[in-house]
Amino acid sequence: MNAKKGGNACIQKEYYLSPARHLTDVELELVWKKPLSHKISVEEIRICKEVKRNWDRGEMKIANILLEGDAGSGKTQLAKALSADFGLPYTKVTCFADMDKSDIIGAILPVISSERLEKMEPTDQIILKALYESDGFQSTIKILMDVLGVTQEQAVWKMKQLLKLVEENTGEEVVEYRFYPSEIVRAYQNGYLLEVQEPTVIRDAAVLMALNSALESDGSINLPTGTINRHPDFIAVITTNRSYVGCRPLNEALRDRIQHVEKMDLPSKEVMIERAIAKTNYRNEKVLDVLADIIILLDRTARANAIKGVAGMRSFFFWTDAIAEGASVKESIYHKVIYKITTDAEEIKLLEEALKSQGLFAKLDNMENEQKDYLDAIEIRTEGKIDAVDLPSENGSDENGIPLKKSDDSDQCSSDISDESAVMESSDLGERGTPVYHQSVPELMSEDLKQKERAFRKKLNQEAREIVSKSIHKGVKLIVHRPDFLLENQREYESLSKELMPVVQEIAKRTIPLLDYENATELAKKQYYGSKFQADNVAYQDFRYFSRKLPPNESPSLVVGLRVDESASMSAFGRLEAAKRAVLAVYEFCQICDIPILIYGDTADASKLEQMSIYAYTDFEQKNVNDRYRLMGIRARSNNRDGMALRIIAERLALSPQKTKLLISISDGQPKAMENYTGSYAVKDMQQTISEFERKGVTFLAAAIGQDKEVISQIYGKERFLDITDLKQFPAQLVQIIARYL
Repeated sequence: MNAKKGGNACIQKEYYLSPARHLTDVELELVWKKPLSHKISVEEIRICKEVKRNWDRGEMKIANILLEGDAGSGKTQLAKALSADFGLPYTKVTCFADMDKSDIIGAILPVISSERLEKMEPTDQIILKALYESDGFQSTIKILMDVLGVTQEQAVWKMKQLLKLVEENTGEEVVEYRFYPSEIVRAYQNGYLLEVQEPTVIRDAAVLMALNSALESDGSINLPTGTINRHPDFIAVITTNRSYVGCRPLNEALRDRIQHVEKMDLPSKEVMIERAIAKTNYRNEKVLDVLADIIILLDRTARANAIKGVAGMRSFFFWTDAIAEGASVKESIYHKVIYKITTDAEEIKLLEEALKSQGLFAKLDNMENEQKDYLDAIEIRTEGKIDAVDLPSENGSDENGIPLKKSDDSDQCSSDISDESAVMESSDLGERGTPVYHQSVPELMSEDLKQKERAFRKKLNQEAREIVSKSIHKGVKLIVHRPDFLLENQREYESLSKELMPVVQEIAKRTIPLLDYENATELAKKQYYGSKFQADNVAYQDFRYFSRKLPPNESPSLVVGLRVDESASMSAFGRLEAAKRAVLAVYEFCQICDIPILIYGDTADASKLEQMSIYAYTDFEQKNVNDRYRLMGIRARSNNRDGMALRIIAERLALSPQKTKLLISISDGQPKAMENYTGSYAVKDMQQTISEFERKGVTFLAAAIGQDKEVISQIYGKERFLDITDLKQFPAQLVQIIARYL
């Protein structure tokens, strides 16, 4: 984002949209105050001019703005700056996958008597009192976050629990209810500037429809207390990351209501240095120039090697600040930059080699002496003026966006592999114009194998559609994908496997002797010949009177199916990473023990033409050594239609010859997909599917790794429920569970 030279005064009040409007004291407090470190950007000037020019032009009025770009490119900083420029109170709402309409319009809460309130737990009393004493300005979720000091998702869970508790404590008495408007409603009704962060993660279609309605130029919102109309001063600024894990393309209807879009790019080196000076007041531009080069190089190296950490503006600011305070330039790079990117020894070595190859480590050595001289000069002048090297101002707080750049495994949003895609080399351009190539494995590139893959994918699609043709999902548009893999997928696998394989191999080492025993002693009955005569079979008169031992080279009598929920909410709290690690561990364990395994991911509502997406990462019908790399493509995508995915996988397992058929579902939440596949309807479908295929010999287990553990337990039943509390232990735990079924 390019910055315009100059201070803040040049834009102050020039773009006020309603100069005659009188704000209350509370509203004045909400108008953002630009810190001294704020630098006016060309994007800010452009938006201000466009909005001001069209403000009184009726249908040409610009009041819905989209800021789209990488994490940390300054989107929120710009949204706040527009609040100051337009003279409007600023507020925001951060969207999350499981938002429902109450998060858009507000909540209706029962008010219980003080006598009953006193009988409740102290924490619940504090929460309810805070809600009852609030003026309704903040959303209920925000109040809980402030009172309890918890995350937004935890606050949502606590609110659901609290509503249930309040209902139990009202007894037979007449209950009074109070409506608490959301921040969206307050901004909409009172004419504030509202930042809507990441609406791309929302799964519920009803929530998106409510947002769409609110963004109409003459829109209205229906509340339990009546209908409210859009205030003429209301401005919506939607901020969203490009290609971010868990996000999908912005809803088409929502995008259509946008009147101005800014593509937010990360700043140039010159702007990085300018911002660092403003933030830290450290003015040695020669040093800053080298630090900026290092940040840029480390970021590029991390991307190129699929290292998931980030080297961005925040690292730059804090590293600069540490050096300004006298920290060693070379030592502090590890604590302020490199260890934020990774603590893996091999990955650190890659970053160090990149710095050495560009001569930047040598420059750091030279800067040690220069920095010492600079600090000595400051110390000498401490008896006189030290304005030029003043400590960072408290007012210059870190309001700026932090460029947490998208890692190579970030979600590319929705389904990006068509039914007709083939395994081939790609000349697609990456995010910075660099070519991205598919894994160049000679045997994969042969025409015969490509044809075989296409035929197999076609077969999977035909079979899956046939499986659901007589179920409630028969009208759902389904595509089964056979994902390709990239070089970064292979690198990610190699990185993860180094950590996981020792654990997997140890469990396999203990398991294989059991398999040898099973294979050596288990008898195949009703054979025409064998080592043991079975007199009870003579009655059938079919000459199958013998049984024989299974030879040692026959596979174990277990087949495993893993279903991975690839809904958008899996991107939160490290769930996706935990699921990917667990899947990799199970896959390698099954390879060592020669256990047939099928691993499918699924998501719903990728598009109108693709209402259900199945991703066949591995399949026991067509084994491929490169399947392990495909698994690294598991990602958070959209909604989830669990019953349909379970039915497709369960049918594949039911038809397999193995005696024990184990289906494990890894999920973080309850089913939710368009149209109306949610609530009791979806739960009933899942339970019927489980019951139907258990009669066919399929054993179901549910590994719950999210906030809806109680609901998942109710759906699957406690006997099939695995409560995964420690995600770090999840891979080993899952492998051990499978080993017990042998």
